[in-house]
Amino acid sequence: MAKVRLQLDSAQKIITKRGLQKAGHIQRLLTHEVRRRCDPYVPFLSGTMKNTAIESTDSITYPQVYSEKQYFKNKGNGLRGKEWDVRMMADQGDDLVATIARAAGGKKG
Repeated sequence: MAKVRLQLDSAQKIITKRGLQKAGHIQRLLTHEVRRRCDPYVPFLSGTMKNTAIESTDSITYPQVYSEKQYFKNKGNGLRGKEWDVRMMADQGDDLVATIARAAGGKKG
C-alpha cells in the first residue's frame, strides 16, 4: 500500500494569493466592476449623481441629497431608473460573477 502525503498551503495563504482577503484586490475589482456596470442604469439628468459616485473598497456611495429618492422612486427612461444595481445584476450578474471568478483564478461554478 502506498502512502500519499499532501502538503497544502494554509487557507489564509491561499486566500491572500488569490486576492480574496478583506480589502484585497478582488474586492476592489468587484466594487469597481459593479460601479462601471451600473453606470448606464443610474438616472441621468445633468450627470451629477452618476459622476460623483464614490467608490470605497466594498461600497459605492452616491452622495447627492436626492440620490436616495432617485434610487427608490425614479420612474426611469430606457435603462436608467430606480434600483439600478438590482436591474444591472439581473441583466449582467452571470457575466460579472464569471469576470470576478476569472480574476481570482477560478471559474464560475
